[in-house]
Amino acid sequence: MRKVSNSLQNNGLRTHRSVSIRVEHTCRTLPAEVLAKLKTLKKLIHQQDSMCWEIGDLCIELLDEHRLSLGQIAQFTDYSRTRVSHFHLTARTFGRGQRRGYTFQDSLIARQIHKKLPRLNMTPLEIREVIVRMKNKTPAKVHAHFVRLLTEKERNQHLALAGRPLTEGGGLINQCHRADWRDIIPQLPDQSVQLFLCDPPFAISKGYLSNLAATNALRIDCDYGLTEQEALEVTLPLFELCLSKLCSDGVLLLFQGGGKPDRLEVLQKAQDWGWACHYALTWNKGAMSAGNFQKPYLIWSERILVFGRSGEKLKKHQNGSPSSDILRFQPETRHATQRMHAGKLAYRDCHMFQKPPKLMEFLTQHHSLPGDLVVEPFGCSGSGVIAAAKLNRKWVYVESNHENYLWGSQRVRKALSEISVQAG
Repeated sequence: MRKVSNSLQNNGLRTHRSVSIRVEHTCRTLPAEVLAKLKTLKKLIHQQDSMCWEIGDLCIELLDEHRLSLGQIAQFTDYSRTRVSHFHLTARTFGRGQRRGYTFQDSLIARQIHKKLPRLNMTPLEIREVIVRMKNKTPAKVHAHFVRLLTEKERNQHLALAGRPLTEGGGLINQCHRADWRDIIPQLPDQSVQLFLCDPPFAISKGYLSNLAATNALRIDCDYGLTEQEALEVTLPLFELCLSKLCSDGVLLLFQGGGKPDRLEVLQKAQDWGWACHYALTWNKGAMSAGNFQKPYLIWSERILVFGRSGEKLKKHQNGSPSSDILRFQPETRHATQRMHAGKLAYRDCHMFQKPPKLMEFLTQHHSLPGDLVVEPFGCSGSGVIAAAKLNRKWVYVESNHENYLWGSQRVRKALSEISVQAG
């Protein structure tokens, strides 16, 4: 153990010594003027209040005029490359004539929001003006404010695109419907549906969802309550209203929360109305993220109950060997926040309950054929009907929540246009 400790200490000394040698070499090779600016920069950066325009101007001179690299400045000042880059870009964004009366901190945050939320269509100057007028502001509160602005803007855009419910004059099939599923399902022809993809709300703490919304900008919109009883009240009527609409070999797939036994109320209600649970699949969401260290287990799965009409045999729609009852598909929400901050995913363009496309395509192929009708009563993000359309199935999307409908139906429209282009 002592050898390992000594080795680590020696490695640390060697690393520190090599950095010191590189800094000394840099000092010997740089002109005196540049070296003086580096020393001034280091002094300013390590002051208690290091947010000032002078730092940004020095970074501009060193990087743009004297052609130093971020690495060289970071080594000399013992500061991270990222922070040096923030100072540099903020000072370049706001010229000397645009600084009077504004703090560097507000300007830095304005530039970061402009980069992270390009769909706001606001200039850094406009964003900064809003920040200046805010009271009791912190970086987190400022960020949350602009996310709300973007949400409101997109809501209005989606509303303009969505217009009135698509049910009017458009029939039921291959349409998005802003309605309660209990009003739409009875209108479908009897024995017309091959596959119901049902992902009703689970019983989840509202505080838990609020924290998620505040920290990772995922959508959490849902019309229904989130207690155990309220979740059951919207789930159990499925067995009564969907049975007559099911084809002779049709299937109802019911998503349920993982980590707990299947609800007896669900199984009993299904049996009472003439359904049989053929399989209970487990959706394994892959490698786990760090969780609450106070808990012995982290729930990282969901159950998918496969129901069919009682007395009927479950039909196999794909050739080849049977699939395992454990399905491994990485969720859409994994690393979503990081992708948003990296600019690879738009803010609030992913729902907390959104299912991965590959999972929905897998289930659709396993339980239907091209031309069959697939119905998603809890449409939300529309992943189920997007998979159905991609695989040449007919579909019906139903969503009662206003926010989800505006976003989800637009997502379906976009996917349909892409599918049409690929087909063409």
